[in-house]
Amino acid sequence: MNEGTTANQATNVDVDLPLLGEARRLLEDFGFTVVTADLSPARLPWLLAENDLFALGVVATRTLDDLIALEAHATPVLAERIRGAGPKRWDAYLVLLAREGREARGTRAVRNLQYDTSLLRRVVNLGVSADEESIRRALGPFLPLPIPLGQLLGSGVGDLVDELVLQGIDRDRALEAVRGYQALESA
Repeated sequence: MNEGTTANQATNVDVDLPLLGEARRLLEDFGFTVVTADLSPARLPWLLAENDLFALGVVATRTLDDLIALEAHATPVLAERIRGAGPKRWDAYLVLLAREGREARGTRAVRNLQYDTSLLRRVVNLGVSADEESIRRALGPFLPLPIPLGQLLGSGVGDLVDELVLQGIDRDRALEAVRGYQALESA
């Protein structure tokens, strides 16, 4: 067994604790309520996360084979948990993370897993490392989009024109420069 994993004799699955830890941290940073739970009957750790939009189960392993085995336990458990969740049950996903298996992307086994929508939807991520950028890519479909620069500047455009005028720029030229910049941003 590798450092940072935990094995369960009943299922012989290695859970990747560093991947789960980084996923938990990132989800909490983006406003999810997250709990670590034991996946019964194997009592393997996994994450349950929820925000206003999504309900997620997150499992993490080192290998694709372990991921497939753990998915078989996690899917019915998460499906049962969300059964009475009303409309949110349609926005429930099982997120499957594995460090290895990048070369297996697109194979029949992975496609079968990813496109199996019985009980709930699954998102399969292979070749994930326990760093923020890798986890951010894996959880990207559930994280808010960054605010476009134009929206951040929207209320300050008038202030910018005023500041340029104070710096000696003709008001018409200042307006033209700001509008030109906005046009570049929206293109």
